[in-house]
Amino acid sequence: MPKINKKFMKIWISVLTAIFFIFLSSFSSLHYFMKISGKNDFKKSGIESGKLIFYNLGCVRCHNIRALHIKGGGMGQDLSNAYYNVKKIYGENINDFLKNPSGMMRFVLMFNHLNKEDRKIIAAELKKAQMKVKKYKSAKNKKGGA
Repeated sequence: MPKINKKFMKIWISVLTAIFFIFLSSFSSLHYFMKISGKNDFKKSGIESGKLIFYNLGCVRCHNIRALHIKGGGMGQDLSNAYYNVKKIYGENINDFLKNPSGMMRFVLMFNHLNKEDRKIIAAELKKAQMKVKKYKSAKNKKGGA
C-alpha cells in the first residue's frame, strides 16, 4: 500500500472541512430565512426585499451590515462601508469584485456564484448602506462641531 503524504492529507482534510462548513452555513441561512419569512411572505418578515439577498445567499453567516440593521455572524467584516472600501482596497468597483473576488471571498463564492442580477442588487444595497454611514458621519460631525 502506498504511503500517503501527511501534509497532503492535512490539506485535503482542511479543504473538505471548509467545503462542509460552507454548505452547512448556506443551508442554515436558507433555513433561517424560511423560518423568518413566514413561508415566503416577505412583508410579514419585516425585511425589505433588497435586504433578503444577504439572507438568501448566506452572507449573514459571516457578515453584519449595521447600516442596514442586518445582524449576522462575526467572522467577516461589517459590510456597511464595503461599497467604497472595495474600490479603495482592491481598485475595482463592488460589481467587478463580486464577479472575480479575492481573499477568502474567492473561496466562498467559488461554490456560490453570483449572477448579474444578484450582483446588481447587492451593489445597490451596499450603496444604500454606504450612504447611511456617510449621512450619519456628516450629522455627527455637524453636531460635534457646533
